[in-house]
Amino acid sequence: MELGNLQLNLSALTPKNDEVKNEKVAETAKRKKKAKTAEPIEESWRRIFASKLSETDRQRLNEVKAAMDAGKLARNPSDCVNKAGNPKAFSKAEAMRLWKTLQEQRREETLRKMVENTPENYWLITDEAQLNDLLALLADEEEIVFDVETTGTDVWNDYIVGHVLTAIKADIHAYIPTKHKTDHPQLDNDFVVEKLRPFYEDESIGKLAHNAKFDIHMLDREGITLRGLTWDTQEAMRLLNENEPSFALKNLVTKYLRIKSDTYEDLFGKIGFDEVSDLRIALAYAAKDGDVTRKLRDFQREHLKKFPDILRYYETVEVPLITVVQKLESTGFDIDLDFAEEYGKEIKSEIDRLYAEIIDELGDININSPAQLKPALEEATGEKLDSTDAKKVLKPLASKHPIIKKLLEYKEKFKLYSTYINALPELIDKRTGKLYTNFNQNGAKTGRFSSGGTGVNLQNQPKEARKMFVAPKGYAILGGDWSQQEYRCLAYFSQDPKLVDNYLQGDDLYASIASEVFNKPIEECGDGSVYRKQAKVIMLAVAYGGGANMLKDAIGISKKEAQKFLDNFFERFPVVKKWVETNQAFVKKHGYVWMDRGQRKRRLPDAKDRNAKGHYSAVYTQSTNARVQGSAAIQTKATMIALQELCDRKTAEGRGEWRIWCVVHDEALLLVPDTITREDVKDFEDVMLNTYVFGNIPNKTDIEICRRWGNGMKIDEFFTGKVLREEYGKESDYTRQLQVVSEGWQGS
Repeated sequence: MELGNLQLNLSALTPKNDEVKNEKVAETAKRKKKAKTAEPIEESWRRIFASKLSETDRQRLNEVKAAMDAGKLARNPSDCVNKAGNPKAFSKAEAMRLWKTLQEQRREETLRKMVENTPENYWLITDEAQLNDLLALLADEEEIVFDVETTGTDVWNDYIVGHVLTAIKADIHAYIPTKHKTDHPQLDNDFVVEKLRPFYEDESIGKLAHNAKFDIHMLDREGITLRGLTWDTQEAMRLLNENEPSFALKNLVTKYLRIKSDTYEDLFGKIGFDEVSDLRIALAYAAKDGDVTRKLRDFQREHLKKFPDILRYYETVEVPLITVVQKLESTGFDIDLDFAEEYGKEIKSEIDRLYAEIIDELGDININSPAQLKPALEEATGEKLDSTDAKKVLKPLASKHPIIKKLLEYKEKFKLYSTYINALPELIDKRTGKLYTNFNQNGAKTGRFSSGGTGVNLQNQPKEARKMFVAPKGYAILGGDWSQQEYRCLAYFSQDPKLVDNYLQGDDLYASIASEVFNKPIEECGDGSVYRKQAKVIMLAVAYGGGANMLKDAIGISKKEAQKFLDNFFERFPVVKKWVETNQAFVKKHGYVWMDRGQRKRRLPDAKDRNAKGHYSAVYTQSTNARVQGSAAIQTKATMIALQELCDRKTAEGRGEWRIWCVVHDEALLLVPDTITREDVKDFEDVMLNTYVFGNIPNKTDIEICRRWGNGMKIDEFFTGKVLREEYGKESDYTRQLQVVSEGWQGS
């Protein structure tokens, strides 16, 4: 019976199955028929634009559609059919391929027009007679534009392939190719170098450029010492508008001079300039650089003339500093590879130990995964965590929970190992055996230095990593820092009687402030006390305008407690409070603040707009921070120029070769012969103390000398012949270090 029912049921379903089958057959036939008929292009575009697109993709697709509609672009026949030979619908992927084709068409058209429209005063110099004509013009010039074209942007490994020179009075803009991969004739590189050397090295002929430091580096590789630099349009723009979105020459002249200029990448992609084989194209591009650089300089100078103090600062500090920084970068750093290897093994061992202990307590989780780490920490500590942010969340809990303290130690050592100890040796230049970095003299918008780029960031090297940096044999590192540089600047600006008197009397600032704020006897606020440590952070929060949020994170207290500390400070230092409030009122009204002596501005336009996203920060944080940090940067820069003059004088006097080795925030270090005298050190100290003084606030500098960065000794200890064991590490460190100690200072 059941079997019969089943058969009846199956029989009853058969017609429906046939209907479904017939529908599928019909759909398949319909799809096949459609496949043989191309989808209308407009329907394809509607489908593509209806999909989810980024703004960049949408813009590019619009460009492709416009070009296709205008008949300037067509589908590739191979993209119109599939493997079966049936019509293939137009797709986004195909459209994006066409965009690349469109870009190539535009590039070729642009290059063609560049050649066709090359001005008559653009000279291509390919023989000796033409070169002599140019040199005759240059000899009559008071100022010229210079630029070099290269194989790339690596100043240590790329090389010059041609020289750009503009005779300003004659209004001639020339390009001299020397190493292009081309069948066109071109002059011998060494011949050109020697012909141009007298002009490059003649200080009486002013030189202007865009990003001059790069060109000076490249000329230095050819054995040419550039002298007479008068203007750098890149650095000038950083004073005219530090908020500029791009400081590239082409972008600046397009924006401010209304001279449309395509970027190098738009015109040539990723190739080196040596691969531009058509020298007519090379001329049109390179000579224009000289032309527009001169025009941009004239534009900038007219605007800077309206601010004589800024112009004077630019010409006397920022411009001469460029050659100082280039020399600094050329010095490079010697890395103790043996030490790095041994130290790396030690750190790796500690990392492995900490990892095992943490896993043993938290369970087998991925420590680097916040999603896994957060619940494990919450369970282990009983704390509800907002996140696993080390600074804001974990650090305040470290003293309360040993596992968090251990985790932070692990993270710190892991970063030290992966970012510094293990990574820095890999960055050593194989040609010279030295480590290099790029120093940006206006890396911060306040004018403060930054370093890094393609090299190592010297501004944030932890003290453990600094041990890898050593002076070469026969040399020492002579270093001095400005004691409380930014707080002296704060005292100078505010003229708070207590701060001023503290510096005039030479008292311990942090101890004095701690005594005032915490109402403790000065004897309880000395070095090592918790009050003094907290006073240092309070001063940091005041000078940087960081407020209670910054203070609570730094000390690991509640915001309410942090605000109470700040209130206590401002109650006892009302003049500082008034100065901070004056800054805030000024920036609200004007949208900028002045740095020392009106030498530069920090523009904070958001401060004038209450609805702007950065309004609060611009008013309460940046207005104070900019004045203090920016003015301290001016002191550093002015002193660097004086230090270079000291190095040049000592070298010329036969005192061995002196060079600026490194500048890190408030610390300046020189590479000097280890035969230096006390008189030499006194000269160094004099430059640090007296080159740039903040009004009535005296400078103070702490001077040390070392062979290994960070392991310094006081000057008296050096000159009495003592070699501190700390100079090379603890007795248990490494056999090699102990051997060096036994060999004395001269050992390496």
